[in-house]
Amino acid sequence: MALLLEDRLYIQNNTQEIKTLIFDFGGVLIDLDKERSVQNFTKLGIQGIDSLLSNWCQKGVFLRFEEGNITSEEFLNEIRRMSTRTISDDEIKAAFFSFLVDLPDYKLDLIAQLRNHYQIFLLSNINELIYNYCIEHYFYARGKTMDDYFDKQYLSFQMHICKPKKEIYLKMLQDSGIHPEETLFLEDGEQNIHTAQLLGINTFFTLPNENFSSLFDIPLLKR
Repeated sequence: MALLLEDRLYIQNNTQEIKTLIFDFGGVLIDLDKERSVQNFTKLGIQGIDSLLSNWCQKGVFLRFEEGNITSEEFLNEIRRMSTRTISDDEIKAAFFSFLVDLPDYKLDLIAQLRNHYQIFLLSNINELIYNYCIEHYFYARGKTMDDYFDKQYLSFQMHICKPKKEIYLKMLQDSGIHPEETLFLEDGEQNIHTAQLLGINTFFTLPNENFSSLFDIPLLKR
């Protein structure tokens, strides 16, 4: 039986009003297909990608890339060395980008509406290649920019740290000046949610490919 929205909404005891919404990117706003990407990497002669790729927290070379500890060129070269044959940058990128399915219009429309009532932030474990791809294909292609939807973005490859480490949350809270008890974080990674809750942030656990629009019909969030 699927969990109801209310069952996945965690509100701290001292919360009286939500003023800020924080969205994760991949898995919450962008629908993902990890298996498709793994299969495409395998076709390139690369094994073991399944153990490194995740919807919410990467490992190995993918984690170092998301933490901004290696450049895009270094990442591509490391992936190339993992292959049993000669492969191009474009082939690697195509396999990597196939992880992304779509950013549905209704989610962007929802954020645009919510921005009339809340501050909207993005907090994402993401790397430079995927981020630039998303900007071009999901925002520029619609004649939009990230600034049309988000007051500020907190990106792991720029901050050099990934969720679920608490430091990325603390840096965001300090920089933004927001109050945890007035903030709701929408996230698809359980460990990421757990860290946020420990810091007093309200959370909502999203499911894959979910339309969570009706969440904002709940009295506490209806504004």
